[in-house]
Amino acid sequence: MAGNFWKSSHYGQWIISEERVLEGHERDSKSLSVEDVKKLHIFFANFIQALGETNKLRQQVIATATVYFKRFYILNSFKSIDPFLMAPTCIFLASKVEECGPIPIQRLITVCSSLIKSKFNFAMTNDFLYRPQHVLECEFYLLEMMDCCLIVHQPYRPLIIYAESLGFEVLKTAKQKKNNT
Repeated sequence: MAGNFWKSSHYGQWIISEERVLEGHERDSKSLSVEDVKKLHIFFANFIQALGETNKLRQQVIATATVYFKRFYILNSFKSIDPFLMAPTCIFLASKVEECGPIPIQRLITVCSSLIKSKFNFAMTNDFLYRPQHVLECEFYLLEMMDCCLIVHQPYRPLIIYAESLGFEVLKTAKQKKNNT
């Protein structure tokens, strides 16, 4: 991870103004309103969250995957690549970048398919038709579009350090709550 956020590609290339975000949403404006595009982003952020939780991934991996998804669709239309293919692709790439080890791609496809059938069947009526080679091909499109800028500065480590400096025992409390459920 780059040590200095202010000198990183995240800051230099991916801190995007609201005007530029709206320009990106206009690509879909012929068929969707700006509000609908925002709702799609929220829906797929929830889908990525569910996919990550089902695969038992750390929250940092899920957050990175969500950032990759949003970066892609700020610069591209939702019609360019099916978001139901892009979501598992973002999870797959983020798991490698965040060094938690790549998820076995066949397991990712299986979990994605079962998740769509069980929780998201209202959004996709037919089966999940994508195979591992589709995710791998989509990964190259994602990498190319992001210009291989894969570093995402997440607030998790600094937030824990800050909370502990205030006297909150964040990790101890979190572990206690997890053990109580």
